[in-house]
Amino acid sequence: MIIVARGGGSAEDLAAFNHEGLARAVASSEIPIISAVGHETDFTIIDFVADRRAETPSAAAELVIRSRQEVEEQAEGLQQRLVRAIRYRLLMGRQVLTELAQHGAFARMMDAINQRQQKLDDLQYRVDRAERQILERNRRRSESASAAVRHYDLQRILASIRKELEAQAGTMVAAMRDQSVAQPVAPGPAREPASSVVPVAILERGYALVFDSRGNLLKNAAQVKVGMRFRHAWRKAR
Repeated sequence: MIIVARGGGSAEDLAAFNHEGLARAVASSEIPIISAVGHETDFTIIDFVADRRAETPSAAAELVIRSRQEVEEQAEGLQQRLVRAIRYRLLMGRQVLTELAQHGAFARMMDAINQRQQKLDDLQYRVDRAERQILERNRRRSESASAAVRHYDLQRILASIRKELEAQAGTMVAAMRDQSVAQPVAPGPAREPASSVVPVAILERGYALVFDSRGNLLKNAAQVKVGMRFRHAWRKAR
């Protein structure tokens, strides 16, 4: 903005503002020009070619620079209009979203999401159950393996005991044979041959060892009970 201004004066003092060259320059200016020459009763040529005429220089200044209060009022009005416009846009947007939420497509989408969630829960349950079953199977296998190992060790112990008993029985048979041979039979009335009654001859025909279900050797009838399961092993004396 350009302000061409001068205070009051005589006609000769204001003659410069009636110059043709100045009037043409003011008329061709691309920048807005306010003419404020002299007082309210004074007129010059540039007053008619300028974009705006002001009665006095002070009036020209007031046209260009508004008061602070006016600017603040205008800014406050614009702010209120902006707030109202934003609230209106939010209200319209909320209404549009409400209408869209009630659309059947969203209902079907929620149903699909719920179905997927239910399927996911079912898969999670099946995974947990399968994990528990696998752990239980592994535990049973471990217990079976441990029992088999313990049973194998027990069989080895029983086999060792059986061999020891067989060795002791063989030693006893040999000792009884030697004792029978060392003691001659005295002559007397006719009786059964000595070979049929001596213990050595009986043992030579063979003997049986009876064991219970746990592998314990049964040495007398008091160890036998009703319903007991047992097994025997026939041994030929060496």
